Amino acid sequence: MSHTIKPTFVYNGGWSDETRTHPAMKWMENYTVNVVDAKKFDLPATQCHTDNFVLQKSDGTVIKGADAGWEAEKQIYNQFVAHSHEPQALMCCETESGWQMIGQADVYVMLPGTAGPDEKKVKSKSGKEWDAVIPAAYQFEYVKDASGQDGIKLSSAKIFSDPLPALTLLLKRGVVTPQDLLK
Repeated sequence: MSHTIKPTFVYNGGWSDETRTHPAMKWMENYTVNVVDAKKFDLPATQCHTDNFVLQKSDGTVIKGADAGWEAEKQIYNQFVAHSHEPQALMCCETESGWQMIGQADVYVMLPGTAGPDEKKVKSKSGKEWDAVIPAAYQFEYVKDASGQDGIKLSSAKIFSDPLPALTLLLKRGVVTPQDLLK
């Protein structure tokens, strides 16, 4: 059996000059740092996403369409006072229409509410202290689109994350109640 081989970019670590040599990863760094982590959610959904964008949240919920997906992303990240994605590793393969990437990142978060005396901060690699770190993995599909920044847009995103570190603190701080979780 023969297999079609497509170029694959494999990388361990955070954003770097090496990741910026790959067009989709250069685009992804800008999107992550300057849009999502900077909470620039006032941008039009189709500036970064295709019209038929699909988002799968970590609970399995699937949202279709650029506007609905962008609104869902806002809801995910606006629950944090601040957050920062710290990439750990990725594999990005060329496809017929662009690229597909599978990556792992730690998402450092600052949470609303008052910290209790027993809470310990966590430090990102940059040395900044945060309330919690959420380990996460992602699967992204990028397409070549002349109307997107650097000729790229995101057509799908799947999020696989463990919300328990943040959720536990939100419960302890009284920001979320057990009844809220059952709604």
